[in-house]
Amino acid sequence: MSRNEIALLGYALLGLIHQKPSSGYDLRKIFTDTPMAGYSDSPGAIYPALRRLEERGLVQGSIVAGSGLRQRKVLTITPAGLAELKQWLTGPIRQDDVGNHLNELMLRFAFLDGAAGRAATIQFLQAFEAELKVYVATLNGFLKIHAEKLGMSGRLALESGILGYEAQLQWASHAIHVYQNKENPK
Repeated sequence: MSRNEIALLGYALLGLIHQKPSSGYDLRKIFTDTPMAGYSDSPGAIYPALRRLEERGLVQGSIVAGSGLRQRKVLTITPAGLAELKQWLTGPIRQDDVGNHLNELMLRFAFLDGAAGRAATIQFLQAFEAELKVYVATLNGFLKIHAEKLGMSGRLALESGILGYEAQLQWASHAIHVYQNKENPK
């Protein structure tokens, strides 16, 4: 990773800080107590990632009084941090993302509406749906051609994957419908 790249954990942290200014401890609890643990719950990863974000001017810390005599450093996202977050959230969706980075796409989606707005969220969902359609068709084509060579367990494993992507496609279509028919758009 080059010095200018932000790891997935960094984007997760930016998204969470954008939602609510937080201390490192608050963020670590989110990673520990929620499904976000898959991105990291290690202080050995979270605190250095926060330090890198602060060094790059993407978040800014301020000391606030905590319980008792203890003070806490609360991080807020800076305008540069918000711009970086929006750029990542609204970036293109490629076939490789659908096949190999589905969790990252869902992380992007989770922060998208709050950071980039409804129109960007609909655009993301439409691109995601289009890439899923192509990917599912490709997998079904592969299955049709290679089913006998895969053996029973290989074929069933591929069918499982296809069913998962078809469910994701159904969800994307549903999500588009929900966003397009939402009253009181932002």
